[in-house]
Amino acid sequence: MLRAVSDYLLAAGQWRGQNRGAKPDSPPKMLMNAASRSLSVLALADEADLAVLRAEYDPAPSSDTPRAERSLPPAPPKPPPAGPAPSR
Repeated sequence: MLRAVSDYLLAAGQWRGQNRGAKPDSPPKMLMNAASRSLSVLALADEADLAVLRAEYDPAPSSDTPRAERSLPPAPPKPPPAGPAPSR
């Protein structure tokens, strides 16, 4: 929803090229500035959300965990060959 608002503000600020050569306190420039700020807010919220999710579902190993427990599990054994063994 906020992304759509940001897109609308940016489009309104650029409408008919009114943003070209406009003063910083003019409505087109103010709309474009608002669009930029709303996108910045979305980016910060996205980073915070990702950090919370990582902390919950992919926490960093604690320093007191032995190194062997922190490594990946061993690969599964290779399956036996399918079909009869070749004869000589």
